[in-house]
Amino acid sequence: MRYPGLIPGTQKNVADQTYGWDYGTIEDGHKRIDPTLHFGCFTLGYGRQDLIDYVSDNMRVKPEVAENFFDDNPLRLNDATWELARILKAITGYRSIFSLSGSDAVEGAVKLASAYQKQIGQHERKGIVTFKGSYHGSTLLTQSMGDGLFNDPFYTMKPYNSILRLPVDFYVDHYNWDNVMCVVVESCPYSNGLQPHTERFWHNISQIQERGVIVIVDDIFTGGGKTGNFMGWKKIPVTPDIFTMGKAITGGYFPLSMVLYNDKVHGVLPRRFDWEHGFTYSFSLPGVLSCLGYIKILEKELLMKRHRDLVVRAVDLFNKMGYTIKGQFGTLFDIQREHRKFYTIPINATDEYYAVLESELK
Repeated sequence: MRYPGLIPGTQKNVADQTYGWDYGTIEDGHKRIDPTLHFGCFTLGYGRQDLIDYVSDNMRVKPEVAENFFDDNPLRLNDATWELARILKAITGYRSIFSLSGSDAVEGAVKLASAYQKQIGQHERKGIVTFKGSYHGSTLLTQSMGDGLFNDPFYTMKPYNSILRLPVDFYVDHYNWDNVMCVVVESCPYSNGLQPHTERFWHNISQIQERGVIVIVDDIFTGGGKTGNFMGWKKIPVTPDIFTMGKAITGGYFPLSMVLYNDKVHGVLPRRFDWEHGFTYSFSLPGVLSCLGYIKILEKELLMKRHRDLVVRAVDLFNKMGYTIKGQFGTLFDIQREHRKFYTIPINATDEYYAVLESELK
């Protein structure tokens, strides 16, 4: 997908008779579903006024980040940021650092892995291992880690040479891991057709972890409640040292991403560790509040308890309409009949949603 720039007069206008409903648009009186819910972000659907009001109401009374760049005073964060950090620690068991996009969260996770290796004296560990068919973002580093388009005629850039991209059926003993800083892997590779990794693959990752390599799980597309758990990686048999989240964690309404790291990593970092990965809006209050509001909705509406029924209903419907499920991870589906389609089933899907979905699948 290419974005030529938002130049007035060059973009396709929305049809005059187009309106919105909970899970997509209404065009000429017909409801249509947004299949991916904007790349898996709007897992509650659109128009959640309760979430919008929660952010708006709290923005009026909670100050934005206050910090002082000109003396030795530490960063002072607003109460909402500390509240979210405490809730995430209770939910995940990990400490958290906030940022804006999935791409910079993954890049930040790599920096954190590098800091860990340096603190324990492993200065020679500089390599990054990823896997073919993966996607980790659109910055120069993260694009190098995935199937980056460096042969694109518009670019003269080249991938980082410290990255080794392996096939998923690799053999651990065929490589020297002594110079590897971290391995970065998706909970389930979305861009590779939602084909979950094999038990053998995860066993290999565990072996690498035992050899001193930091395991980073990219949970950005799969996390946020799509698997019946806030962390999508809970479905895999490996416990990461660091993992990243984004997209659905705010319900899609405001940007926020996060890097979460375990006690092993935290234990070696200096008390005044300078992450050197801060951005002007890294602790964006609207994003923090949106994530808080989203978590409260998950708990209030008991949405994680509905997960199994939602998935079974979707599977039954796809089968009934003659579609083959090529890949699946939680509420994420890659299906095919004449054409291939991707769907993110909302975690609060209603009878109306399934009725419209059935009509579209015909």
